[in-house]
Amino acid sequence: MNRFIKLTTAATAALALLSAPALAASEPTVKEVNVTAQVTNLDSNAQEFYPNIAHDILTEITNIMPLTHDQQGFVIDVVVQNVSLDGNSVLPDSREFNQIEGVMSIRAQDTNANSESFPIKVVAQGAGVATPEGFAVVEPSTTDFYQALIAGFAREVAEREPEVMPMASSK
Repeated sequence: MNRFIKLTTAATAALALLSAPALAASEPTVKEVNVTAQVTNLDSNAQEFYPNIAHDILTEITNIMPLTHDQQGFVIDVVVQNVSLDGNSVLPDSREFNQIEGVMSIRAQDTNANSESFPIKVVAQGAGVATPEGFAVVEPSTTDFYQALIAGFAREVAEREPEVMPMASSK
């Protein structure tokens, strides 16, 4: 069976200054965020339906998480790996989905510290429904499920923002 990867990459070059220079010395900073949407399942039509999903997630992340010019700032790489409706990766003609999954990695380029990776899993469902293990829940939206899931995924990424800079020695 032929396998292919459809790859859409959205990388940000947008950088913002921290609002308070004193804050830069004590708070961790993120200098770059990269988002990639990767679909390896031939039957998935999510890339066709949502060719800008990586860019939309990137935009939402950078709205939540301020970026900096600090060269010691972290680089965050996010890979969206699955978009599905109730676990089925073939989306219906309505284009609806209620699950989005991926992985984020955090690295500090100016140190020899190892990168850290975390799964990011978001599901839209109402109260009283059992949540799949490892998933964060967002309120389902009948008017704009896409934006609700994109925003929920971005929030999960932002919540993983590092609390401290790595203590490993410089390169």
